[in-house]
Order: sequence, then C-alpha cells, then structure tokens
Amino acid sequence: MNILRRYTRQTLRVNRRRTLFTCMGIIISVAMITAVSVFSTSFLDYLKRKAIFETGDWELAYSELSPQEIELIKTDNRVAELFSADDLGYAELAGGQNEFKPYWFVRALDDEGFANLGIQLITGRLPENENELLISEHVGYNGGVEFQLGQTVTLQLGERILSEDPDHPLNQSNPFDPEQSEMIVKTTERSYTVVGVMKRSELEYRWAPGYTAFTKQAETTALENPVFYLKFKNASQAPQKNFPQLESKLYPNFAVNENVLRFSGPFWDNTYFFMVASAAVLTLIIILTGSIFLIYNAFAISLAERSRQFGLLASIGATARQKFWCVVQEGLMIALIAVPIGLFAGWCGMAVTLKIVNPMLQSMNFISADVPLEPVISLSAVGLTVVCSVVMILLSCWLPALRAARMTPIQAIRQSQDIKLKRHHLWLGRGVRKVIGLEGELALKNIQRSGRKAWSTILSLAVSLILFTSVSSILTMMIQAVGLTYQDELSDAWVTDYSSRSLIEQKDSFEEIRQLDSVASAQRITITYAVMDTANLPLVSAWDTINDPYPVILFALDDQTYAQILAENHVEAAAMHSSSKEMLHGIVLNRYRSEISENGQRRYFDIPYFNTLPDELTLHIGDAGEVLTVKPLALAAQMDLYSQDIQYSGQLSILIPASDLEVILTEAEGSRTYNDKLYLRAKKGRQEAMVKQIDKIGKQNLTHSFSYYSPVQNQKDEKTLLIVVSIFVYGFITLICLVCLVNVINTISTNMELRRKEFAMLRSVGMAEKQFNRMIRLESIFYGLAAAVIGIPISVVLIHLLHYNLMSGSFLFSFDMPWMMILGGSLILILMVMAMMNYATHKIRRESIIETLKEEN
Repeated sequence: MNILRRYTRQTLRVNRRRTLFTCMGIIISVAMITAVSVFSTSFLDYLKRKAIFETGDWELAYSELSPQEIELIKTDNRVAELFSADDLGYAELAGGQNEFKPYWFVRALDDEGFANLGIQLITGRLPENENELLISEHVGYNGGVEFQLGQTVTLQLGERILSEDPDHPLNQSNPFDPEQSEMIVKTTERSYTVVGVMKRSELEYRWAPGYTAFTKQAETTALENPVFYLKFKNASQAPQKNFPQLESKLYPNFAVNENVLRFSGPFWDNTYFFMVASAAVLTLIIILTGSIFLIYNAFAISLAERSRQFGLLASIGATARQKFWCVVQEGLMIALIAVPIGLFAGWCGMAVTLKIVNPMLQSMNFISADVPLEPVISLSAVGLTVVCSVVMILLSCWLPALRAARMTPIQAIRQSQDIKLKRHHLWLGRGVRKVIGLEGELALKNIQRSGRKAWSTILSLAVSLILFTSVSSILTMMIQAVGLTYQDELSDAWVTDYSSRSLIEQKDSFEEIRQLDSVASAQRITITYAVMDTANLPLVSAWDTINDPYPVILFALDDQTYAQILAENHVEAAAMHSSSKEMLHGIVLNRYRSEISENGQRRYFDIPYFNTLPDELTLHIGDAGEVLTVKPLALAAQMDLYSQDIQYSGQLSILIPASDLEVILTEAEGSRTYNDKLYLRAKKGRQEAMVKQIDKIGKQNLTHSFSYYSPVQNQKDEKTLLIVVSIFVYGFITLICLVCLVNVINTISTNMELRRKEFAMLRSVGMAEKQFNRMIRLESIFYGLAAAVIGIPISVVLIHLLHYNLMSGSFLFSFDMPWMMILGGSLILILMVMAMMNYATHKIRRESIIETLKEEN
C-alpha cells in the first residue's frame, strides 16, 4: 500500500496542470461552503449580540426570593452568573407632559447589572454611588421635562397602588389609566445627581407608566425589592424548567429573556435557528450537488488518462481494493491541499463581502449601527465545512474509483470502454460531412468517440448555462417585482394617531406635521367600510353579474380637500354637508381600476360602475348592519387624493365630509372598522428630510397609538436590499461558474493532451493547418450546441417555475422569456470552449509529428 501511495503522489506531481485545475475547482467549492457557514453563523451571532445589546445578557429574572432560595441558585452548578437589581419604586414626574407616563421608576444596580442589562449610554457616565442617577433620553422628548448633567433631583419614592385595591402594588406591566384613581404610598425622600443620559431601556414597555432611571446599589444597605438575574452555563429554550419550585416567583415584567434565548440553544427547538439552518442546508445542497458533479469530471478524466497504468498495476498483481484506494487516495491528497486554502479563501471572501454590505444594511436600518454584522465562524461550523468538503471529494472520486477497481488488464490496455461507436453515429457523421465538410465529420466523430469524457464536458457546460440563466432570471424578476411595489405612489408618507378617536377635532401630532417645512401638502382621510345594495341601480352591462351586496369604502375628507373635490366636479359648495342625518351627500368615484404589468410597466383599464347618476345608494354599515342612505352629488372619474386605497381598492369609493362620518360613528349601533390617516406630499427633494422630521415627532409620541409609513424610505430600503442580495447571488453564481470553467479547462486541456497522437496522425496524412483549425472550431461549436440543447429546455422550465412561484405570491406581472440572456449565455459557452481548445492545441501544433507518433503512453 505504501508503494501505491508513493505512486499516487508521483502521478499528481507529474500531472501538475491537471492537479492544479482539480485543486482550483475544489478550493472554489470549499470556499463557497465556508462562505455559507460563515454567513449563517455570523447572522445568528449578530442577532444574538443585538438582542444582548438591547435587552441584556441574562436568561431568567426572579423576585421575592427568600435567603434559602437565593442560596439554592448561587450553589447550583448550572448557573454561570448571578446579579441583582433593586426596584426602589415610583415617584411623580414634576411637569410631565405625557398623561400616560406620569412617573419615575428608579432601579438600583450592581456593577454586573450595569454591564449586563443592555444599558446604552449616550452622554455622561454611569452612577458610581447610591446618590447618582442615570436617566433616559425620552424623559425629555417624550415626557417634556429636560434635565442637565449635574442637576439635583429630589424624588418621593414609594409603591404605586389603586385606591380600590391597596393590597396589590402595581408595576411596570400595569399601564397608567387616567380614569382610575391611583396613588403612591410608603414614600421615602431621596435626592440624586444626574450624571448620565441613556437610550430608553428595552426592558421598559412602551405602555409602562414610569420612565426608568438607574442608580448604584448601596454597599451597606439591604436590598428593598430585589430582582435576581441569572445566566446558565448551557443555554436552554425553557430555562425556567431548571427551577420549577421557583416558577411562581418569576419577575412579572421580564421573567424570561426570550430575545436572547431565541438565538441560543438547540436549533431544532428554535424558529430562528431552523430558518437559518434550512436556508443554509438548501444552499449547501445546491453547492454540493453542482460541485460533486463538476469535480467528478476531473477524476473521471484522470481515470481515462491512467487507464493503461491501472491495467499494468493489475497485471503485476494489484488487487481491486488497492486500485480503488489508489484513486480515493488521490482525492484525499488533493483535499489536504485544497480544503485549508478553500477555508481561508471563503473566510476572507465573506469578511470582505460583509464589510462592503454592512454600510448598506445599516443605511436601511436592516441591521443596527451599534452592532455591526461581523464575520464569525465557530469550531462546529469549521468541522461541518471540513466534513462536507471531504464528503464532496469522496463522492466525486467514488465512481471513478469503482471503475478503476473493476477494470481488467485487457480492458485497460485496449481502452475499449472509452471508445464506443453505434450505428446511428455513422450516418450522422456522413450527413454532417455533406453539409459542412470533412472537418465537420471529424469534429463530430471526435465527440462521439470520446463517450463519457465528451458527455462530462457537455454536462458541465449545460450546468453553467442553467445556473447563469436561472439566477439571472431570479434577479430580473426581483427587480421587476420591487419596481411594481413602488411605482405610482400617491403620497410620500402617511401617519396614524389613535390617541383620540374623534374625526373632527384636530390632533396635535397631525397639526405639528402639517407645519413642517418639508411638507408641501397634506390630506387627512378617514376610511370606513360598508356594503351596498345593487338592486335597481343603473349599472353598466359589465356589472350584470355583480355580487349583492357589493363592498364600498367611505372616504371622509377634511373640509378643505372636500370643497376642492366639489369644485372640480362643478357641485355647489352649499351641498357640502348633508341636509339630514338620514341621508348623506357624497361624490362617487365611478371607476373600477384593473391593472396589469407588461415588461415591468403598469397598465390600467378603467371600467365605470354606473351609466347615469343614481338617485340614491343604500348602504349597510357596521356589525349591526345599520342602513345608511347616500345621495350622490356627482360621478367622478379622477380625483387627486393621496390615499392608495382610492386608486387600487377594487371597491366602490364614495367621498363625504369628515363631519358627516363623525355623525355616523357617534350614532353607530354596532362597531365600525375604520382608519384615520394624514397623507403627506413632500417638497421637491425633501422626502428623506420629511421622514426624519416625522420620526422625531414620533419619538415624542412614544405610545402604541402613533405610527407612520414612508413609501419613499421603503423604496430606498428595497433597492438597497436588492443590491445586497445581488452581491450575494452574483457572487454565488460567479463562484459556481468558476468551478464550471476550471472543470471545462481541465477537461478540454486533458482531452487535447490525450489526443496528441490522433492530431499528429491527421497532420501526417496531409491535413492542412487551416483544416485542423476549422475542425477544432467546429468541435467547439458542437460542444456548445450540445450543451445548449440540454441547458436551454431545463432553463426555460426553471424560469417558468420561478415566475409561477412569484405569481402565486403578491406580485403580478407579465412573463417575458429572457431569450437574449439565454442565447447570449449559449454564445459565451461556445466562445469559451473555442478559446480553451485553441489554447490547448496551441502547443500541439508546434510539436514534431514524428516525435509525437514515436511516444509511448
């Protein structure tokens, strides 16, 4: 066996070019596997670091523990770390402007608490003693009370209780209700010096009644209301099961830190791990499948080249097992060189890629600027990469090794298994000769005689074509789909604020936004839903089969906008408000808009509902089905409203003034489904500035009642995300194509080398240089055409499936087969093969015919 091992090493050394190209193919494949594992572990590591940054590095929180229970936790060998926080209580926030957050909530931390509870310092420093205070920034922008560093704050800290239930103190999980009577009892006066300002703690719910502030625990004073945080040595998805006897004492606010735990522990019990692992496994399957097929070709060529050598080994007594391991050892020796280089290349490639995409992801808030996405690889990921790489190499050389083991000496010397001609090959060659000439027949017969070697080359080229066309089509469809999401936007942003349910009174946030210097115009539009009786209405013939009842949307507009709509439709301003509560006046948008997409562009078809103006429309609104009668004042075909719903809802739209809708909602017998939004258009070039100003106002309304959405920001984020995805996808397809290219170069160059005697024989019988070159070019064309015949149908099917998958989702656009891309890819393949064959035969053309014919294999 040692002799065969030395023989294998010598064979690799002698065939340096084939060994080099095989190593390059494996290096690229291993680099891709490494890149997938690095990105997967890096992404999960980022999510975990981000969760720790926001909520702290802990898993469980207990309160009201006895000394014996505290000792139980301290002595448990599963606990890695234990630290505490002391809830000192609530105090009134003097001058606070937020009626739902009228308190301070002060907590005392030890050093470990400041380090592990996700505190993000903005300015100043952390408290160093029990007389210093770290406050949250949103006390200023949300509570309306500004504090300066060094300022002294005197607080009456105590318990927060309800007057009717004084025996059960309230905590941060219990929101403040202005309609309930509550008070702070058992107060103690404490004075603090403000030494630092932090970001709002993620441990504080948005509906929490107190602004969280932190001080340092006193070293000599016993804890008043301690909360113990602990972290285990080994992560678990349900850590509270470690102490079932203490489960009733879990801290009510943050018993289990699920933000961190969801990125720790076994992935089979974790949605995030399963999601990332599924995507990684799918990608690895694609890489391994393609790489195994392509690298297999290199070993198959090696076997064809060394078949006579294996025959000689068998003739002198080498067993089938020894011949088998001779090929396997060749793969393992190459793996020893290629796998470490591939690991390093994959790590470096992903590190550079993440450095490039990090600023893009941060610009669209996809990742946090405070926690960058960094390349991370674990020992388990390295082990998995090595195992996958070795398995890939072993599977690639397994079939060639089996064929080598089964090869008899006579078969190896005659090489009859490599040259197989069938009857149809003969007449096909004669037909090609009549059309193209002798060179064409020779080129075709060369491919037919090559058998497995030719098929390996053709399939390699076909795989390259399939990968190129399918992945490029994916990107084209993604660009087309993203384009459909942001075309024809009617507004630059819209804001909702449910702090008041009144549709008539002005909301402070709406008024503040209207006054922004970046806002060009604004419309407050309230939408509610109803259904309409369609009997005895002058509907156009296209609606003969309309369903009864038909859905309707009522758009309630502010007076200024509604008056403008009346003027555009030549309706007297006196008819603006309804004459009675029983019958509302309104304007009907007499249009059903249907849209299709062709070549990435939208096209619309408008179908009217009514032939003439109806006398009245009978609507049913709310859960109780209350009857509402609307008298149409006009039929409109187009309105300059900022709401997307009026353009693409697919329902009958009726416009009424907001005051009338207020009457409907006030006198409703059942509940109503509605939304109240302020739609905005920015001044030219000020869209991003407007979004930033709205975001600042939103921070001052840090409750669940305020939200905003910006199509402009969404478009920017989608474009950026598309660029990031394109970087990864194009990088992936480039690496796969490089594997294909290396394999084709290896196959063709080796094939040309093995045919040196054949070429010398053709030249010896009088084939001119021009005829020889023409034969090589025709052979290249035949290889490319054969690959296109296989690759194009598969590519077409895959592209159809990809388009169907997108069509079955939220995107609807016409299908255009990318024939230019497919034909261009096929042409590139032919030119690539032609270049490789010309390069491989360049040296052969200069060799002496006699010396080549005299050589022994």
